[in-house]
Amino acid sequence: MEQERAAYLDFLRVAACILVIMTHVSASFIQKIPVESVNFKVMNAFDCFSILGVPLFVMISGALMLSNRQEEDIRKLYGKKLLRLAILYFFWLLFYNTVTFIEDGTPVSFENIKQEIVLDALLGKGMYHLWFLPMLISLYLITPFIREFAADLKKCILFLSLYFFFGMLIPTALLFDFPYRTIVTSLYERLDNYLFMGYLGYYVLGHVLHEFLPRLKGRYQLGIAGVGLLSFGIEVYVCNLYSEREGELSIILNNPLLLTAFLSTAALFILAKHLTYRREKLWRWLQRYTLGIYLLHPFLLQMSRKLGWTTLFAPAAIAIPLSVVLMAILTFIPVYLLSKIPGIRKWI
Repeated sequence: MEQERAAYLDFLRVAACILVIMTHVSASFIQKIPVESVNFKVMNAFDCFSILGVPLFVMISGALMLSNRQEEDIRKLYGKKLLRLAILYFFWLLFYNTVTFIEDGTPVSFENIKQEIVLDALLGKGMYHLWFLPMLISLYLITPFIREFAADLKKCILFLSLYFFFGMLIPTALLFDFPYRTIVTSLYERLDNYLFMGYLGYYVLGHVLHEFLPRLKGRYQLGIAGVGLLSFGIEVYVCNLYSEREGELSIILNNPLLLTAFLSTAALFILAKHLTYRREKLWRWLQRYTLGIYLLHPFLLQMSRKLGWTTLFAPAAIAIPLSVVLMAILTFIPVYLLSKIPGIRKWI
């Protein structure tokens, strides 16, 4: 059973990495397409599906970090894992700020380097996708405090129920008009709901599904797949509907911290757990490079745009998958080569 669990987590990590690449590929040129066209609707569907990547990464982290079997010394957690994440974060901020510095043709001087590379990195200015690392650092910081609580299934279910209601259901409902919406908004905003918002719920959910979910019969798997597919369909339909109304791209439900994405992500995680994996070694090998691919792929995507690449060379149903696969392969190659350099793989 443990081998199956490891295999499905490895598979999900690879899938999450592909979805993150898809996010940036599908969103690149969608605003250049007429909202009433079939191409727009297809591209929007890819974009809506791809936002499940980051929640899946967080759920995998929760599955691995909150298990009692994985309990480790706080000094080891803070001194190694958190230190590595902090180094990764600032190294890649410096890297992308240096790339921008060169592309902008900024005159090379100590003052310009200090201001536009170093200080901007300290201020968190850099490539858009790096927000993921400080978010993960925050979850790791709180991990020692919630491990004991996470061992109690009843407490986890209570927390997830509150997270579902206050962090997902109400924020999603408040995006739309309904009777007494102003009163509900006022009551909701008076509460301090911060604990039940953000990615902490996904972190705990990944642990609960990994540790406590028994093997489900086929009809339950089919039902979960139906819920996930329905949630995804609603998200795509509503985003397309509002896009047509507004005459431009609407991302009203295209958000991983809303109800539709939450249900779709949970369904995908559960279904992946119940698959049979025949190539465990392949997934285990590939997942080693997912973090590097996550960190580097926006650079190659940016370079490809400068060379004239777009997702408009073919219908979206062809262009998006083909571009995602090509970008994943092109990013994997330098990441794999860099990982062979001593020290590189461990720290950056």
